[in-house]
Amino acid sequence: MKIIIALDSIDAEKNIDIATSLKGMVDGFKINHLMWENTRLLKTLADELFIDCKLWDTPNTVEQVLRRIKCKGATMTTVSTFNNRAVFEACQKYSDDMKILGVTYLTSWDSWELLNITNQNAKVTWRSAIDSISDFGFSGVICSPKDLDTVKPLAPKMLKVCPGIGNNPGQTRTVTAKEALNMGADYIVVGRTVTNAENPVSAVEEMKESLLL
Repeated sequence: MKIIIALDSIDAEKNIDIATSLKGMVDGFKINHLMWENTRLLKTLADELFIDCKLWDTPNTVEQVLRRIKCKGATMTTVSTFNNRAVFEACQKYSDDMKILGVTYLTSWDSWELLNITNQNAKVTWRSAIDSISDFGFSGVICSPKDLDTVKPLAPKMLKVCPGIGNNPGQTRTVTAKEALNMGADYIVVGRTVTNAENPVSAVEEMKESLLL
């Protein structure tokens, strides 16, 4: 299982300090638009550069943003599975350049919020989401580890990239890194559990040690 650290703080200088201190310790870093200008440096610090914009827009707009994300050197990015087929067709031309991941059911939503937003339960939502992207070169999906029992049979060949690691405000469906490993995550995305720690290096070391127990 690979570890990606989410650099979601609005303080770019803090993000860079953390990333630099973790060079060689983790497999990648996840950023959003707030760190758009720092991609060249981040690419030197880990194998994976995950630019997470959760794209949901017109085909032309999604394609233009993906082109820019590719030029920034991303190895992973996210597209909402609530887009239409034309968007997924536009995504397909970039599927050899980076891992395109479908994002559907956020870890900040509980089951009632999912039902309110989609008018579907989790199993139906996941089946629909995976069906919608399965023919367009998507490499994987973003999912809570708690959804892996549902997702794995529906997408056995797709990567499962799992946020919601640790107890963080704003996330409702969370587990420990060790639990995510045991549940079958291919990647975990860890944010404030590490970035808000007094010593991020020690936090990562402790997390990696826990995976060996």
